[in-house]
Amino acid sequence: MRMRKPALMMCGILGAVLVTATTSQAATRAPGPSTPAPSTPAPSAPSGTCQITAWGHTVPVVCRADAYLNADWTGDGIRDEVFFISPPNNYVYRISGSSNGPVRVSDGVAWTMLGTQIRSFGYHRVYAATAGGTQIYAQQEGSTWTPWYVYVP
Repeated sequence: MRMRKPALMMCGILGAVLVTATTSQAATRAPGPSTPAPSTPAPSAPSGTCQITAWGHTVPVVCRADAYLNADWTGDGIRDEVFFISPPNNYVYRISGSSNGPVRVSDGVAWTMLGTQIRSFGYHRVYAATAGGTQIYAQQEGSTWTPWYVYVP
């Protein structure tokens, strides 16, 4: 019984990631010779800078696996927001079709973006992991985002 809730939550997170990663509305990496290929350096290695393009905005992201994710809050298979880790300080930003550009969500502790979830009260939650592997989350409450909290299943 104790494992059921975490297992269902992980299925929801992974399902959201898979659905949003395969949609044609997904953020795309900006082409060009100046854009290095995404890589996954060790946490102690310096990360390069890549770029993604969403809603006409080209933004810098760190060059490692899972540095950004697409959020589909409405469940229609079309992204509603993109969350990404920006260099050099690992701040998480979000960008949407209704924003005028990137909006900072949280401080600089995220290393990998893990997934999104809509909570029972309608809060939008985004999950990440630190360089040490601690799972963390921030959620939108009203018009503001909370700081990172350690996720405890």
